Amino acid sequence: MSGETAAVVRGRVYGTVQLRHTERGTPAARFTVMQVAREYDRARGQWRDGEPVAVICTVTGPLARHVAECLTDAVHVIATGNVALRDNVLHLDSAQVGVDLAHHVAYVDDTLPAVLAGRSPAPAPRAAAAPVPPPAHRAGPPRPAPAARPAPVPAAAPETDWWRSAAPRPSWDAVTAPSRTRR
Repeated sequence: MSGETAAVVRGRVYGTVQLRHTERGTPAARFTVMQVAREYDRARGQWRDGEPVAVICTVTGPLARHVAECLTDAVHVIATGNVALRDNVLHLDSAQVGVDLAHHVAYVDDTLPAVLAGRSPAPAPRAAAAPVPPPAHRAGPPRPAPAARPAPVPAAAPETDWWRSAAPRPSWDAVTAPSRTRR
């Protein structure tokens, strides 16, 4: 449709997410995001919160099910989509919604810790058992004792500030570009 404006809304979910289904069975979710702009107060010389702006976000399809399952009141989100002003209220037909990682830790199905996913955690490695001597009733020469394993060398302690400790690079290309030397 013409006249639509793409926008990014960043704020907190306000209230609960409502999940409904259309007559054809398509899921649709609706929730409100309160966006609060930061303003600089020159008289006080500090930043302060501005007036909150409520944006009603609507999503459909599989995204609606995910939004209804993942979002709750006061979760920081970033939503993108087409914004429109209807009856003096901002509406965002969202194309994408995500948790704002500046404020929360998020897990996806593959990275969810076993305890949280309801799976039993991987068993801890067991210490090596002492060798069992052969039974006394076996004939033959005695076996030599196994050689003692060297003690493991402890790993070097990680540097406390890895970002600053790395050698300065002229650009990010030096990190990502393949080596141009011939072998």
